[in-house]
Amino acid sequence: MRFLIVMLLSVCAGCGGPQNLVGVETAIPVSSVPELTRHRIYIATPRALSDDPTEFFSGDRASDMSFAAVDVTIPPDHQKGNIERPSSLPADPRKHFVITAPQLFSDGTQFRQEVSRSVRALPRNDHEVLLFVHGYNTNLTSAVLQMAQFVEDSGYKGVPILFTWASSGQTVKYVYDINSALIARDHLVSMFSVMESSNIEGYDLVAHSMGTFLVMEAGRQISMTTGLNPTGKAQNVVLAAPDIDIDLFLTQIRRFPEQYRRFVVLVSQDDKALRASQRVAGGVSRLGQIPAEDLAELGVNAIDLSAVKNTGSLAHSKFKDSPEIAQLIGTALSENSSFESDVSFPVGRKIGTGIDGLLQVVRVGG
Repeated sequence: MRFLIVMLLSVCAGCGGPQNLVGVETAIPVSSVPELTRHRIYIATPRALSDDPTEFFSGDRASDMSFAAVDVTIPPDHQKGNIERPSSLPADPRKHFVITAPQLFSDGTQFRQEVSRSVRALPRNDHEVLLFVHGYNTNLTSAVLQMAQFVEDSGYKGVPILFTWASSGQTVKYVYDINSALIARDHLVSMFSVMESSNIEGYDLVAHSMGTFLVMEAGRQISMTTGLNPTGKAQNVVLAAPDIDIDLFLTQIRRFPEQYRRFVVLVSQDDKALRASQRVAGGVSRLGQIPAEDLAELGVNAIDLSAVKNTGSLAHSKFKDSPEIAQLIGTALSENSSFESDVSFPVGRKIGTGIDGLLQVVRVGG
């Protein structure tokens, strides 16, 4: 068991957090680089505030939610599928992602007002919100950068909100992270009231790895109490590389009425992180390893990404690190489908690249 845990931690180390980069010194002023792009990322978190301003929020748990925002600038020569991080400080906005303008809101009311203001500032067709939930071993900086990369590379036009639970950002605290995800369930449930704002036409949810476990637990709780999607604003729900025990998933989904099982699961047989997690879990498969055709029998939409090559993230983050997949997701999100009905993704399919390097979609089973 000790060997398996060490192996899992070493495999998942690639998912971990870089150095803290919130508001760090830059080689030149961000304002002097007119060619860069900028994304305002709103933050809702049960993390504790940090004494270190470059960390902003730590891996410690807080009893209450905090609300904040940051700007992330993308360098002019950004390569899709990458996060250009500085190897040492100062960061250079001409070459690196930069996290700037951190703002802490006084309470949830001010947060809702600011989100609503940003929504209203967009063209009417873009009055939408993307809620992103990260995975294991992710500090705040990493979570912010992951969301900014996905928004940039997918072309998402709405307002991005990061729900960042209290992951320690340390590979040796896997169990701590599992418990932090469970502790965050009520906080995530409360976030859905923000999504029901009158200014928001609809919202999408994208979760990754252990974050999908949190989303399913919160969804199960909502289904058993108030009921899912009362206003019909929930659109696409994407579970990317879900690190969920398949037996646990079967108990979770039983609480979802059949019409609410139309979320999209991204699976891949070459996901090394999930393979290691499976071994630690006593050989029980993870949801992200299950063949698409098997999930279809449960009424779940699935996309098999096994043939999509992505060596940089141990095949665990193809949803954002494969430029083609990120663009595919972004296009589907923009089409305003609903997880209560057939969605616009190429569900029940295998996706790979042909000999010409172009994305190809084929039916499961040929």
